Amino acid sequence: MIFEYNDEADENAELAKNASIYGVAYEMLYLSEEDKMIRFKSLNPKEIIPIFDKTVEQNLMAVIRYYDDYDVVDDKTYTLVEVIDNAMVRRYKMDNSFLLLEEYPHYFGMVPIAIYKNNEEERGDFEAVISLIDAYDKMESDTLNDFEYFVDAYLALYGFTAEPEDVAQMKENRILLMDEGTSAEWLIKQTSDTYVENMKNRLDADIHKFAKCPNMADKEFASNASGVAIKFKLLGTENLVSIKERKFKRGLQQRLELMSMINSVLREGFDWRAIDIIFTRNIPSNDTDIANMVNTLKDIVSEETLLAQIPFVENVQDELERLKQEREENKELNPFFQTGLSYQTEAMANSTEQKDKEEEKE
Repeated sequence: MIFEYNDEADENAELAKNASIYGVAYEMLYLSEEDKMIRFKSLNPKEIIPIFDKTVEQNLMAVIRYYDDYDVVDDKTYTLVEVIDNAMVRRYKMDNSFLLLEEYPHYFGMVPIAIYKNNEEERGDFEAVISLIDAYDKMESDTLNDFEYFVDAYLALYGFTAEPEDVAQMKENRILLMDEGTSAEWLIKQTSDTYVENMKNRLDADIHKFAKCPNMADKEFASNASGVAIKFKLLGTENLVSIKERKFKRGLQQRLELMSMINSVLREGFDWRAIDIIFTRNIPSNDTDIANMVNTLKDIVSEETLLAQIPFVENVQDELERLKQEREENKELNPFFQTGLSYQTEAMANSTEQKDKEEEKE
């Protein structure tokens, strides 16, 4: 209920976007004033200053949040500063000095801020390739400028004398009257389209390579490519996503820990360590290969493990419960109904036992 109340999917997407852009994202947990429900909201990373202690764990001691606020009465913009520690929230207004506006306890027992790092260095995804992106943008800009110069090219007239009125009339009628021994040509900047396109293609390839982001417009991403081939092409991205997943998981664990802390104060608490966080990759998959694999391994591994390999199964435990319920209903309709290998093995055993009894009688 809490996750639906906070639209968790959209909140997680916003946090992932901020982490990818700024290298780190921050989320604040608080209690709503109306119904005292737990709320969590992403903050602007440019407005946050975290303060850590000097221990090996680097525990979060406090967070400073500063932002501009427009006062309608004074017709003036002030900078508000919030200092959040493990017990209190204090809000100040900066106007030549710090003026304390309010302070109140938050009851979380720790700093109610969850931190989502993009990586240990807190670097954005684009920072490694920003120079290449700038170079590509410059190439595009120069290409457009050259096209404008081509459209607005100057006309050079050699051995030609004319009055301004004659030139205006020729321009209007789009006719050029030339005497013998005169010539005319457009002054156009000579550029090599092949060279420009090769440079743009090289920059485009380098941006995707160093950013570890596959170019989905690449012809090599054919629709008939096998699942293994696609996985090899996405190997660099997969390694990058694994790092992002581990860091994001830590932020989600901080959220759950804070929710557990405030729940223990308001209601009945829960053990946040017992909650498993599972990420599902949004990548193309070969359903036929997955179905064949599940069918091959059905007698080797558990049903829970097999169901976890199927992309469209969102909750394995719920799917197991539905399977159990369906089997119970089928048993009620047919008392002799059994499923899986156990039925086949038992049927074969009964058949063998019957044959042995018949042979003994003979």
